Amino acid sequence: MINRDGRKTLRYARETLRGGRKWLRINHDLLSASQQSDIRTKSSELQQALREGRVTEAAAKSDELERKIQATLPAQKHTAFRENVEVLLVAAIIAMGVRTFFIQPFKIPTGSMQPTLYGIYPPPETAPPLPYNSLHGPSVLDRIVGILFQGNMYEEYGYRSRGDHIFVDKLSYHFRKPRRGEVIVFDTSHIDELGGAAHGRFYIKRLIGLENDVIQIQPPHVLVNGQILDSRPAFERIYSCQNGYNGYVIMDGRSMDRFRSPASRYLNSPTATYTVPAKHLFVMGDNSKSSLDGRFWGSLPQADLVGRAVAVYWPFTRRFGFID
Repeated sequence: MINRDGRKTLRYARETLRGGRKWLRINHDLLSASQQSDIRTKSSELQQALREGRVTEAAAKSDELERKIQATLPAQKHTAFRENVEVLLVAAIIAMGVRTFFIQPFKIPTGSMQPTLYGIYPPPETAPPLPYNSLHGPSVLDRIVGILFQGNMYEEYGYRSRGDHIFVDKLSYHFRKPRRGEVIVFDTSHIDELGGAAHGRFYIKRLIGLENDVIQIQPPHVLVNGQILDSRPAFERIYSCQNGYNGYVIMDGRSMDRFRSPASRYLNSPTATYTVPAKHLFVMGDNSKSSLDGRFWGSLPQADLVGRAVAVYWPFTRRFGFID
């Protein structure tokens, strides 16, 4: 009598026989006459063992048939390399999906959000690099550390810091509306005054006004609907005019410190107001002395909103971490 294990072995052998015959019918035109003969012979031997119920022999003949079929398959070259490539492709696809729908990295190009966020500093177009502390400059090890962790760019007589690299959350605004005070990234393609902007297609600013809000500047404060906007700690820092913040200023074309500011189109006096159109947003830079923002070109369509700036991930300076 055949026990349970024996019945299982015979069932597997029958499946091997059926599979082998099917495989031979499909691939017979790719096999040599000798290969076809070997497979038919092993199939016949397996069939005979099954007919007579010889469990041990059926198992052995099943293995032999599988080996004959396996021997006809082309050798797979560079298996490990192919597997690594497949893993990298899958990782790239996942990364592209994350970038498209969830989180996207951006680099801060300018100083319009300083000191909350930094672009390249000092800016090459307006200032020399920061001088070295010694005549010969930092050592090779210090330079490597500075490049990798602090984002320094070394020149002959000094260095500059690269712009902050940030993560932008592209998902949240699909489930809730933007909130005043959040730092946002937006597409400038539909802002006529910024056509061909020198610093790229995307801008980063702080969200000041939502649709139908009435905006006003009474330095160093910004008012929304007649009230000083102070719903976030960031505004307290900006209003303080300390630690690098200048408050919100009016760009009326008059001299400002050693610079002469350009005149803005909107909010160019303490009594001037701006009403945000429906389905639009009004933004300003934290460094309002040097920010091309809503005071110059008005509002931006809500549809051009990319996402909310959530964290600085590099370099590892005091600004590293979540963005307020």
